[in-house]
Amino acid sequence: MPPVAFEPQVVPQGAQEPPVWPQSVVTVVGNPRAGSRTAAAAASVAELLASELGTPYRIDELIDLVTIAPAIFQGEHAGADAQAALESAIDLVSSASVIVVATPVYKGSYTGLLKSFLDVLRPSALAGSVVVPVTVSAAPSHKLLADHHLRPVLAELGASVPVPGVILEERDLEDLQVVLSTWIRTNAPIIQATTIALQPLPEPTPAR
Repeated sequence: MPPVAFEPQVVPQGAQEPPVWPQSVVTVVGNPRAGSRTAAAAASVAELLASELGTPYRIDELIDLVTIAPAIFQGEHAGADAQAALESAIDLVSSASVIVVATPVYKGSYTGLLKSFLDVLRPSALAGSVVVPVTVSAAPSHKLLADHHLRPVLAELGASVPVPGVILEERDLEDLQVVLSTWIRTNAPIIQATTIALQPLPEPTPAR
């Protein structure tokens, strides 16, 4: 099938104020293999979603957790550079407007690498963020497992998960844009509306 073209656009807002710049889209990948197909799928979701949302949403970074695994698992025993990289990832995720969290289905759930990273986040670190789970499974019978297990942990960290996850099978990765087209167009307006609703209220101007 031919690829689906996505034209950048702003989802209609009605009477709502547009989001305050910047609205960042950050991607977190929990596959224990670097440069995995899970990472490629997550990057596609983030790119297409940001394109559909339009300005002022921007893609900040893809965090491939395997590259900071020593610091995640060793904590203060890891080297200074590893600890700095982990802190940078935590700060990036904690300040994101939209977070695409991707994992393969591993042993009937999401990966231990992703769980360990979520465990080191501060309480309520994801408050004010919209999270989009992305899971990749090898078999149809396992496709919903990781998403079901991941959502309670995200909620515990304060995240809003207002839309269904992107639930993929490995065969979907061959024609990903086509597979994602309906999901993106259906859920982008909900994601945008939620990010607007989660923006902190401006401080009132003191009376003179």
